[in-house]
Amino acid sequence: MKIGAPQVLKLIALALGLAAGLAALVELGRSRGNDRVAPAAEADPLRTTLERCRTLAPEDYATATDCRAAWAESRRRFFGLPSATNDTPGDAPAGTE
Repeated sequence: MKIGAPQVLKLIALALGLAAGLAALVELGRSRGNDRVAPAAEADPLRTTLERCRTLAPEDYATATDCRAAWAESRRRFFGLPSATNDTPGDAPAGTE
């Protein structure tokens, strides 16, 4: 039994289609795992404030002091700086900061 060129081309096209379908299924399986939100993230009030502030227009941001404070706290956490609310004036001698 001899296989002609048209049959070989059909088999190649079928194999490529199956490979593309398999790749799509693998990618869909990966993206579903990223949609899960950790319970700790939902309980963080800073995160909810930042999500709300993300929707503000630039002209509204100038008057939103809570949003500016939330972004400052987010930067503080990101860079690992000490909390400004925990510092008291008499804790450390002057010049040791």
